[in-house]
Amino acid sequence: MKKIHLLVNLKSGSNRGEKALKQIETVLKNEKMDYDIHISNYPGQLVPIATKVANEISSRNEYVIVVGGDGSLNQALNGVKNSEQPNTPLAYFPAGTGNDFARAAKLETDPLKLIRHLKNNPTVTKVDCGKYHDLINGETRYFVNNLGIGFDAYVVNKTNHSKLKTKFNKINIGNLTYGINIVQAFKGQDNFKVRVSTNGHTSYYEHAYLVTTTNHPYFGGGVPILPIASIHNHHLDIAFESSAIEVKTDDPEYGQLDGEELSKRKFHLKFEVDHFDLLQ
Repeated sequence: MKKIHLLVNLKSGSNRGEKALKQIETVLKNEKMDYDIHISNYPGQLVPIATKVANEISSRNEYVIVVGGDGSLNQALNGVKNSEQPNTPLAYFPAGTGNDFARAAKLETDPLKLIRHLKNNPTVTKVDCGKYHDLINGETRYFVNNLGIGFDAYVVNKTNHSKLKTKFNKINIGNLTYGINIVQAFKGQDNFKVRVSTNGHTSYYEHAYLVTTTNHPYFGGGVPILPIASIHNHHLDIAFESSAIEVKTDDPEYGQLDGEELSKRKFHLKFEVDHFDLLQ
């Protein structure tokens, strides 16, 4: 018997997570599969939930499915990486606004097909993720999409606080909110000073506008911000490819991690490539 652990953000994508959970539950019952549900009730809660679930898995026949947006997948990944079983595979059912990782990984969006894949010997693929160490506060975290400072983080901040996002998500045009805020960001985001070090070389930019370290091409619901990037090439990209990157800003700036806001602050980050096991 195989068992499914569902890690769910009901509020993702303006309640798309709740709708997706109902669809997946119906399929699991029809397929007569054992499952349990772990609901996130506040921002960031999927981190400790994922840690606990990963610690308690005792069989190769137990699978974890994250149901939510890219931020939910980010939390689950960080929770698993912090667990006693950091190589626990993750399946992901996209139910957010942007769903950029699902786009990059070409993931299944039909709940019936996903569950049947997991029921009948699923494929485990080792894919890249980013990892950073904050040299100011000592924090270490992982990301599946990108970490951005400046323009894209400004867009994320304005989008996450936009009343239009909820309204547009209800009629399945949530990505349009990003487009509107991209236009606003051109006016609102100032340039800033940043040092970027990679491959033994340091460059200083006086008028940076967008500094994004990315794991794959997409941002903001499908915008191919860096088409050459890939989750399979074992490199991170920041207008060029490298297995290790260091970024330092002189002044506080907006930051975003997989579409989730980071506090506006000075950044001094050291990036490297990591990986996780993706269930498909």
